[in-house]
Amino acid sequence: MKNVILSILYFLSFGSYLYCQVWPKVYFINYPNDPYVVIKSYDYGYVIGGQLFNWDGTIQDGFIYKITINGDLVWHKTLTQPNEGTSVFNINQTQDGGYIIAGSTDKYDSWGDPFIMKLNACGESEWCRIYTSTPDTFDYANSIYQIPGGYITYIYRTGYLYANDHVFLFRLDQNGDILWQQQYALSDSLFVGAAGEHMMVTPDYHYLINGYCYYPDSGTTGPKYLRPLIIKVDSTGIADWELPWRYVGGEHFYGMSNRSIVDNQQNIYSCGRHIEDEATPPGDRPTMLKTDSNGIELFYHDLVPNSWQAVFFNINWFQDSTIEIDGGWSFTPSQVGQIGVFKIDKNGNILDSANIIRSYYCFSDAIVDRDNKLFLVQGQHDGYQWRTYAWKLNSDLEFDTLYTHPYVYDSLCPHPIASDTIPLDCVIVGIDEPFKNPETGKLKVYPNPARDILHIVIPEQLKTGANNPVFNLTTVYHQWHSAILEIYDLFGEKMFSKEVLKSEKEIAVDVSTWSRGMYVVRLVYNGQTVGSGKVMVE
Repeated sequence: MKNVILSILYFLSFGSYLYCQVWPKVYFINYPNDPYVVIKSYDYGYVIGGQLFNWDGTIQDGFIYKITINGDLVWHKTLTQPNEGTSVFNINQTQDGGYIIAGSTDKYDSWGDPFIMKLNACGESEWCRIYTSTPDTFDYANSIYQIPGGYITYIYRTGYLYANDHVFLFRLDQNGDILWQQQYALSDSLFVGAAGEHMMVTPDYHYLINGYCYYPDSGTTGPKYLRPLIIKVDSTGIADWELPWRYVGGEHFYGMSNRSIVDNQQNIYSCGRHIEDEATPPGDRPTMLKTDSNGIELFYHDLVPNSWQAVFFNINWFQDSTIEIDGGWSFTPSQVGQIGVFKIDKNGNILDSANIIRSYYCFSDAIVDRDNKLFLVQGQHDGYQWRTYAWKLNSDLEFDTLYTHPYVYDSLCPHPIASDTIPLDCVIVGIDEPFKNPETGKLKVYPNPARDILHIVIPEQLKTGANNPVFNLTTVYHQWHSAILEIYDLFGEKMFSKEVLKSEKEIAVDVSTWSRGMYVVRLVYNGQTVGSGKVMVE
């Protein structure tokens, strides 16, 4: 019972009061579509991304819609490829007014590979990368952000449910090529089935991954229960800490976390679910979790007592430092879920709330825009097809009214943006090879033994690793500028040191005057040994 999720049933019920409002908006009512993400645009509009379906329910294409401040359609783009099966899971606006898009495509794997696409301010493709991996696994990119020098993206990789090979960050350059890739949730041998739901960038350019894992109660090794998982990563990709929420306030904690926000003391507020099998009555509670900057559980607050099934999917700051949190809950197995929004303080106390709809489908995304308005999107299935719905509320959780100011949209594009199709003409990047190939990052020296000239081959990629019974961490650096090449004798005396560039490929060292014996060669990058070897000098 500790891993029950909200039921997926075909039912939708709006209160009649909604239909006299400006909101909700419904998009492409005659074509099946489902949203995953909404962002605010630089021009006070919004951009929604998601997926289009064939009439038989199979995934067809990814989409992005541009809408006005009042929710009216401006343009739409369809991301397509010949065999169909493309989804947009995340979008963010770039500094040049364009868009960076993350999703999944089955162009080369019928299950799906992650893709990243960069559009300019006119909605035209600048570049695209598909990151191929092990066949027959559903892999996708679900979070993407621009950071100095490029992008950071969270890659979810599926496979065996209880494996710990799901959680990856990729650091990309400005063209989408991999600078480094890092795998997480390997720091503790008690982790099982760790997975991430979302990644965010903190104001100091750390990365927070929210998700779940199976982990035993404190002081035991089993059985393992569903727990919220929060991972904090520094700007270089090294995990600061990996926290399975498991014990707080004298009680064991079970559940999941979905997304987080951070305050100016670096405290972390996360939305999710709290599973209470042994409570009266038992069930799920929609909850907010608070964690400090060092990965210590501080407290949780359940906002709907006695709910049978529930979850919070989104959390945002209002401008007065109160918190928006939204999701759904029901009180009995047969009850249709109530989908709503809460306004709370940092302690979880409810300041205001609004019940929006009766449904089995929660909001897929929500943002607070620059005018302190809350914009929410949700896919609804009425038994016939999926449709995209959008709501807009003010900070008092009342439906927003129409704006009469004549806003100009897409001003960074010199011409009107057309609604059209963007093909996935992408560069293919293999992401498994550096982890599976033991030769990756290996330093090669020859001849061995050497007499006059020692040749050292510099690897194309650098790989760091740490392994012990409870810790296994590998980072692969695909792009790097320089490293330090050093050679020591067996007494620890440094015989040679040189900064080498990646472009140098091979270094020749004169060892003709060195004493006979064994020498250690190592390559150092960012203070870590990324390649080593031994050579005999005669």
